Amino acid sequence: MNLKYLCANHRQWLTSNPQRAEQAWTDWTERGTELCEEGSFDQAIPYLGCAFELASYLLTAGAPGYSVAATRFTDCARQLIEAYRQRGESGLGNYILVGASSRLARELGDKQRYHLTADCIRTLYMAESSIPEQWRGTTTNAVARVH
Repeated sequence: MNLKYLCANHRQWLTSNPQRAEQAWTDWTERGTELCEEGSFDQAIPYLGCAFELASYLLTAGAPGYSVAATRFTDCARQLIEAYRQRGESGLGNYILVGASSRLARELGDKQRYHLTADCIRTLYMAESSIPEQWRGTTTNAVARVH
């Protein structure tokens, strides 16, 4: 499964300019959050998904800095996961969870970023509702073992 929220043209246009990408990220995150607060998860998911894709790009670009980009990426992932779950699509939420944690795990090799990255991964798994029943209690231990 490969969830894409941005079309190729918009992705290219946005990723050609980090400032443009940051502004779109801000706008889409705010709108997605508003829609979630209203309980309109169906409408929120496209906004949150686009913001999530941009957050991934910004994380790769290190814009505006790694700590901000990693935190934004983690927050976007959590919001998108929760929106899917509220819509009754836990499988898609879990898909985002695994993809986001895998994306962050690639950053664990950088010793300067290690602790922040591990904290971001841990944050993805913090909410008990985000962890499938058979995995509860094991994910926190697995991240702790990585330290």
